[in-house]
Amino acid sequence: MAYFVVRAGISFHSVQEVFGDRPRLSIQGWYHAHDTPTDIKDATLSRLKSTAKGEDTEGSFYSFGNENNGVSPDFDLSKVDREFLLKYINESYLSKDSIDEIRERFEEDSSVQLRKFLNKEWTKKLEKAIRVEDSSIGNGKPALDHQIGVSRNWKIVGPAHKQRFLEFSEVDVNDKISSSGSLLWHIQNKLFQSPPFGRFLKFITSLGMPLGHRGRIRRFRPGLDYTVAHYGILTREAVLDATLCFCAGNGEQCLVEKETGELVDDSNDADVIWASGDCGGFECYVEADDDDNDGKAKAADEYNDEDDSELLSVSASNNTLSLVYRDPGTMRFVKYLGCQAPSSRWDIAMEYEVECDDYNSSLDGESD
Repeated sequence: MAYFVVRAGISFHSVQEVFGDRPRLSIQGWYHAHDTPTDIKDATLSRLKSTAKGEDTEGSFYSFGNENNGVSPDFDLSKVDREFLLKYINESYLSKDSIDEIRERFEEDSSVQLRKFLNKEWTKKLEKAIRVEDSSIGNGKPALDHQIGVSRNWKIVGPAHKQRFLEFSEVDVNDKISSSGSLLWHIQNKLFQSPPFGRFLKFITSLGMPLGHRGRIRRFRPGLDYTVAHYGILTREAVLDATLCFCAGNGEQCLVEKETGELVDDSNDADVIWASGDCGGFECYVEADDDDNDGKAKAADEYNDEDDSELLSVSASNNTLSLVYRDPGTMRFVKYLGCQAPSSRWDIAMEYEVECDDYNSSLDGESD
């Protein structure tokens, strides 16, 4: 039994994941003081509901520049752009038929998942590096050391009441692009921030050429990492999320029973484990609550997996690019990754600034 004083803005605590196979019963309660605590504005819930500091995101958007390269007006890539993208992307996604099919799916659902996205050369490099760095974590091994994976290049991101994961910061001058971080950095900087990729997104989403980009390289470690939905990440303007995920498994689509929504395959395959959501690691989009008094969007006090405010849930899947159009007033978070996860979740989480009016107008035109 433990007793401790809770002080607003100072005391942060959480319940450790249960590692054994026996259920755990916890009883907790509070002794309340007669007077209101000082600095109540710094309490955890108050901080999660605060938007005083603006969006808690990756910072400003960066422009693609004015490079043109003979852009085709008929939703097709130029020869120069296609040759560049072939260095990184599975060629099956670069044909005009594929682009048209992806665009139709995105216009219908406002989201799409592109599996086996990178070509075989880059996939092989990344999977090899990730296997080596993930060998001592996950698959039921309790992660009690918060410093696992921390290095000069991989830093812990907090604060813990909002998020915890590792972020890759920089590439060493003498790095031969062989580690997981340097490989993901190369994909982010050379591919995802390039004008040809911006035009590729334009053609497969109907959102127009992105106005800017921002992003980060993340690692979510089993038994340790997560992000939390809070007011600071409420979307003020529409953005296109493009998240390339790497994790254990082959990145295959799992079969789902249409009537029940349950997975058909209940094996211990890594793809099935990720798709089930039992180990966490999925990215969830939720709609903020509306407050009738002031008309402002407000986040839910807590996450409920049966809440109607959930708009979309995207499971972790190896070498899969997830594209999601995120409306204003929407939040996203990565569910706590349990120690039973087959591996870490590694991803490049990009946001692209888009003109939402053009997209909504095109959808309205189709409905008419």
